[in-house]
Amino acid sequence: MEMEVVDQEEKETGRVNGGSNRKKQKNVPIQELTREELEAKLQQLEAHNKQLKNLLAKSQGAVDETLETSGKKKKARAFDFTKHSKRHVLLKFCYLGWDYQGFAVQEDTQQTIEAQLFSALLKTRLIESRETSNYHRCGRTDKGVSAFEQVVSITLRSKLKAGVGIVSEANDEVKGSDGSNAMNSDDEEINYVQLLNKVLPQEIRMLAWCPVKAGFSARFDCTKRKYKYFFPRGNLDIKLMNEGAQYLLGYHDYRNFCKMDVGNGVVNFCRRILSIHISPLCCDVKNVDRNSPKDTEQNTEDSKSDDNENSAETTKSSQHDMIESTEERTDCKCSTARRADSAEVRDGYDMCVATIEGQAFLWHQVRAIMAILMLVGEGKEDPSIVKELLDVNKHPRKPQYCLASDLPLNLYETSFEGVDWRCDAESLCFVISQLQGLWAHHSVKTTMIRRMLWDLETSYLHMNSAKQDGTQLSKEVPLVDSIKLQYQCLNLVPGARTKVYRPLLSRPTCESLETRVEHYVKRQRLDRDILQKSSSSSLQTNIANLNNPN
Repeated sequence: MEMEVVDQEEKETGRVNGGSNRKKQKNVPIQELTREELEAKLQQLEAHNKQLKNLLAKSQGAVDETLETSGKKKKARAFDFTKHSKRHVLLKFCYLGWDYQGFAVQEDTQQTIEAQLFSALLKTRLIESRETSNYHRCGRTDKGVSAFEQVVSITLRSKLKAGVGIVSEANDEVKGSDGSNAMNSDDEEINYVQLLNKVLPQEIRMLAWCPVKAGFSARFDCTKRKYKYFFPRGNLDIKLMNEGAQYLLGYHDYRNFCKMDVGNGVVNFCRRILSIHISPLCCDVKNVDRNSPKDTEQNTEDSKSDDNENSAETTKSSQHDMIESTEERTDCKCSTARRADSAEVRDGYDMCVATIEGQAFLWHQVRAIMAILMLVGEGKEDPSIVKELLDVNKHPRKPQYCLASDLPLNLYETSFEGVDWRCDAESLCFVISQLQGLWAHHSVKTTMIRRMLWDLETSYLHMNSAKQDGTQLSKEVPLVDSIKLQYQCLNLVPGARTKVYRPLLSRPTCESLETRVEHYVKRQRLDRDILQKSSSSSLQTNIANLNNPN
């Protein structure tokens, strides 16, 4: 009996050892596997097969079989829009467009501001479709461009039955029972700002809304638009830039300061710039009037721009007009003057801003303007180059030059008449808190890089000093006299830089407007008489502008 027990234990031990040894071997024939090993291999293959099925179903957008059989998956109930009234409103929102492919929807990507906006509108059931929403946008920003105040007009779902903007099925505005627009029920309306901010990406924040008449258009009823372009001072002469910028004021043909979009039927490049000035940003926070809805940077480099801007502003009154007292303007200038002698301003890291206001803008117009003004600021072009390029009879073909970077540009302000924005303090506080977190994240990065630059520039200064006279200087010695200030703005105007600068007027030129029109006429994309029609229309506009220069 004892011998049988021992033999049985030896067999089981040998089977286990043999199995473990076989597991270590590769490509073991199935015939040599034991029953236990076969069962384990079968379970492993079944698990692997199930995993592959789940991956395939997920990639094809199919529903997992386990979810279908369990009955836990509920069918989405269709939303009945006929049970709700509609309201035509304006939506004001801001966005950081650095990581987006522009504002307008594109076929090959969802990474656009407009695509994200409509995704949120559909998700919240505020619209049934884009086609039925009576949608217009105020401005179309390009890839990388941001907006502090973008506005769209759109018809959304509403809780109210009567009031401003409430429309019927016939798209007629519905008024109150007394025949007047009912405006006292807006507190019961859907909180569009709060609702959309819950589903929009963090880079896109809704700010306010306003009910408007059914025919109101964010594009055609916008009276003026203001852009800002932020950039470091570097080695730029702000006074020269302002001198050249003053030639842009008024009504001109800006075909040499834009990208001609002839393919879409744009053949008239006459626009009006109401004001333009460039100033340092050193006093925009401490001296801004908190009672005014917008901050105002003062041009301390050239008093002419202030006078020109004030004369233009006095002709246009709105809630966004610049509101500043004489004392605040003086304090701001004095503060800037005191800082003008500090190393922080003179070392090229002082931030500046160009503010351009006009009724409407062309494709890439602001970026083209900034590219030319930066060449003027570097001393490579005379300020009169702006006046030369505005003379399209003398220079009908634009010289080739690179556009300024899209990163610093933003649509800062849009103006409408008779618009009373609605926004609750809670929603605004929520937006502020999110932007403060975003600011802290980027500000820490900026401070670290700035400190790194300071240390490296100090080392460079000491090395240069040691080579010249064999002495070491203290860290308190300003770097401005030893290091050229040309690198801060280097990446804001891309393109190859030659050792010998070639003046703009001696460079190769682009195709003329007539050549481009002829190209699209041959492709049957434009009417052959489009230039003639545009010229007659432009002549009428020029006469109107001469009669009303403001």
